[in-house]
Amino acid sequence: MFKKLFIIFLLLITGFYIVSQENVKIIFAGIAIFLIGMHFMEDGFKLFSGGTLEKILEKFTQNNYRSLLTGFISTSIVQSSSLISVIVISFLSVEIISLSQGLAIIFGANLGSTTTAWIVSALGLNIKISLYAMPMIIFGVIFRFSKNGTYVGLGDILLGLGFIFLGISYMKEGFETLKDAIDLSQYAMQGALGIAIYVVIGAIATVIIQSSGATMAIIITALAGGNILYIDALALAIGANVGTTVTAVLGSLSSNQNGKRLAFGHFVFNIVTGLIALVFIYALKDLVDILSPYLGISENSYSMKLALFHTIFNILGISLLLPFIPLIVKVSKNVINDDKYKKSSKPKYLSKENIKIPYNAMVSIRKEVINLYENAQKAILHAISIHTSELKTREDLEKLPNKTSTKIDTNLDDIYQNNLKLLYSEIIEFSLVSQQHMNKEQNEYVTQLKLASNIIVKILKDTRDIQKNMNFYLNSRNEYIKQEYIQIRQELASFIFEVNQLNNEELDEVETSALIQSNKDRRTSLDIENSKRVDDLIRTEKITSKMATSLINDSTTTSNICKNLLRIANIMFIRDEQLRKLGESDET
Repeated sequence: MFKKLFIIFLLLITGFYIVSQENVKIIFAGIAIFLIGMHFMEDGFKLFSGGTLEKILEKFTQNNYRSLLTGFISTSIVQSSSLISVIVISFLSVEIISLSQGLAIIFGANLGSTTTAWIVSALGLNIKISLYAMPMIIFGVIFRFSKNGTYVGLGDILLGLGFIFLGISYMKEGFETLKDAIDLSQYAMQGALGIAIYVVIGAIATVIIQSSGATMAIIITALAGGNILYIDALALAIGANVGTTVTAVLGSLSSNQNGKRLAFGHFVFNIVTGLIALVFIYALKDLVDILSPYLGISENSYSMKLALFHTIFNILGISLLLPFIPLIVKVSKNVINDDKYKKSSKPKYLSKENIKIPYNAMVSIRKEVINLYENAQKAILHAISIHTSELKTREDLEKLPNKTSTKIDTNLDDIYQNNLKLLYSEIIEFSLVSQQHMNKEQNEYVTQLKLASNIIVKILKDTRDIQKNMNFYLNSRNEYIKQEYIQIRQELASFIFEVNQLNNEELDEVETSALIQSNKDRRTSLDIENSKRVDDLIRTEKITSKMATSLINDSTTTSNICKNLLRIANIMFIRDEQLRKLGESDET
């Protein structure tokens, strides 16, 4: 309720000033247009890159230094640290990159975001960029009518640049007229208290606007218009940097553990960097004055000096904190260790940041289906009285028939209802939403993954059907029926083991297909052998008719389970190279 009232109050105050103050209306219009431009730029690069941006981030992040450079360059190009953050979180959720690499990218993205200040101060204030804005907007609209996704993306980028330039022009004009109406610089506060207040104002502005780039554009245009003092602008820039931590934290609330840990690292970086800049603000100001002549920045070009200051204190923060990334990762894992994520009912890889990126979405779904299988497999093994630790090697598999089985109390109905049903539902829901952004081939692949998850659930239910007889006949005094159920147990364990091997071993598509076919042939042979053996037991009356009925039904169910295990193996364990090809498919 308080939040709603606050928003209403804020809108009323904004509306009053827009109606009553012409210069304030121009400034607010400039901010709004600038933010629209940032939005179009972000969406445009998503479409235009066609997944290229994601592939670059994945390829050039082998170590922290390369990750740092990649984060800097990519953010400088796309002019959106939030877009880079979203991609990094999506990569973390499917474990394409490590948390330390993700943090290094974010550090680089912070430095890359300082290029906005350079663009605004170098271009926006020195030339009439509104003249360039109009052609960009016109051609942007033209390209957006194309049916080709790449051209639509290019159109969004041009629209974004056009609106950003137009927004800067409006803000510059608004602050110039505001200066004529009222000299805000006369209200500047001196000393440490004034600097602290401006840091808070900069942070609050960034939290409200949700864009440090937009905040920096406002600060630079206000400084150029003489509305604020140079030292106050430096404090506002520090506050803008600190304010982005709130945006990062809010954005991570719906993310998984690694997303929250990334936001924690981002928070640590910006807070520490901000504190250092605040403590040494006058020393950094003097350093800017020393370096400016060497960079061709004139003594009175305070907007350019502000951009240099913004860059210097970010470089300082990176230099100090980059060596401590392993420590930040360790602390983040200790601080963010939510036990609820350990429950099998919670998805490990499904992250909403991946939904609109087909390649990442497919990787997420594939890994989550494997996660569903691993949880179901554990329950299945327990249901037939086998601990997962007893099925690690082929030697373990060979020893199983001679081991005395101890019943493991396992209720498959409860496991399904309380754990796996929710996970299965999450997979289906995530898949349906992500398929809206995929082409035909990608849709077909995800449909197969949904089929695999459905088969996993069916296997679990089929195992429930044989569990009661399994536990009963494994302890029977009739050695013949006992041996038959030992054989059924061995067959299930054997096929589960073979499927696990397909997951664990590095095999290409041909090798995987050959092994699956080999196991299919083995299943056919086993069905023939089992049928002959059961017929012989019935004919020689070594088992009762009741035993025979149970055995025939359970043998058939076991055969179906094994065949379904091979079906899901064929879907789940497609090699990464094939999956990447699907990710590279032209979505247009």
